[in-house]
Amino acid sequence: MKNLISSTYIFEAENNHLKRGLWGHLVFAARYWPFFAYWVRRTIIARYSSTSVGLLWAIFQPLLSSLVYLFVFSLVMRVSTGPVPYGLFIVTSMVLWTYFNRIVFSGASSIITNLDIITRVRFPREFLPLAVVAESLVDLFFGTIIIAIMFVIHGHPLTPYMLLAIWPFLVLTAFGLGLGFIFAGLTSSVRDLLQVLPMLIQLSLYMTPVIYPITAVPPTIQSFFVVNPLAPIFAAWQETLLYGQFTVAGPLLLSTVVSLIVLTLGYLFFKRSEWLFADRL
Repeated sequence: MKNLISSTYIFEAENNHLKRGLWGHLVFAARYWPFFAYWVRRTIIARYSSTSVGLLWAIFQPLLSSLVYLFVFSLVMRVSTGPVPYGLFIVTSMVLWTYFNRIVFSGASSIITNLDIITRVRFPREFLPLAVVAESLVDLFFGTIIIAIMFVIHGHPLTPYMLLAIWPFLVLTAFGLGLGFIFAGLTSSVRDLLQVLPMLIQLSLYMTPVIYPITAVPPTIQSFFVVNPLAPIFAAWQETLLYGQFTVAGPLLLSTVVSLIVLTLGYLFFKRSEWLFADRL
């Protein structure tokens, strides 16, 4: 890393970054990939080494959340999830939601939490929200192990539809990263947004079929839920993994288009805000 820091190639100054288009930004960022690889490795090690349970926290977090909702929605409210046990349903959904939650919130706070390096070193700032995605993939990997164990415990069959789960996963990643870029750019000037954002994410959880299936929503308002880009994503995730079907291809395609638009506009907004980071922070 010492050679990396001293290299003028890795940390060369760039004064005309605002004149680049989308492709120019991406090409410029690609030149810094050694720094990005180092930064991701460093943050992953630092994150898990600072906790007493280490990587087990990636397993405990979605499990603890699932236990809370298991008690409320299965034992108290008795939400029906059809032939799929609610315990399997909620773990499968919460693993993906925890991934999305971290991409958005940690991506939004990535600029604030890395002020030292931002004010001292020149590098593509989009690496900070992108590194959050890379770190979150580690959590998701261990989360999928939980899902696999739950499948075995409940004797859940494997179906070809499970291969389609990669589609809602990629769409959710694009949507979450786009929001992360937008909020990261905004929090550089509106610090209070970080206090409001967790409440907005929690509200989105209840407005999205994560802790309950879309079939539990009254038909009269199901169309309102479909307007939410997250609803088809989680419905597709649940259908492909749990129910062995795929009936939301149309709404998911619309969510895909919306997610790509959010990602593109979010990235360009972030790059537009980048030159003000040092002055604002």
